[in-house]
Amino acid sequence: MNISGEIKWFLGDGDYALLKFSESGTSFSLDILMVPSSHRNKGVGSIMINRLLIMADSMSKDIFVSARPIGNNSEETLRRLVRYYERFGFEAYDMGLTTVFMVRKVSNTVR
Repeated sequence: MNISGEIKWFLGDGDYALLKFSESGTSFSLDILMVPSSHRNKGVGSIMINRLLIMADSMSKDIFVSARPIGNNSEETLRRLVRYYERFGFEAYDMGLTTVFMVRKVSNTVR
């Protein structure tokens, strides 16, 4: 089965966080993760990513992400983004100047 979907979290005052994903026969792709700046560093993105991890693990599928910062595309901003996804078990397998490609292999440990 191939699906695509989104997790949308309404945060009040018209703000919302959004995670879009798609699924293929063997893996998931985390396509978009957007959290308004006023709600960053509060765990919103982490909760949304963990929902996707649970779904992928329950279906025994890897998750791929091509991560690139919006706005400031400095090397340090990209490295911060890498460290963020590494917290969830993602590992970089290719890194360019503005984008890093990462994968999280299926885990038997549900978060």
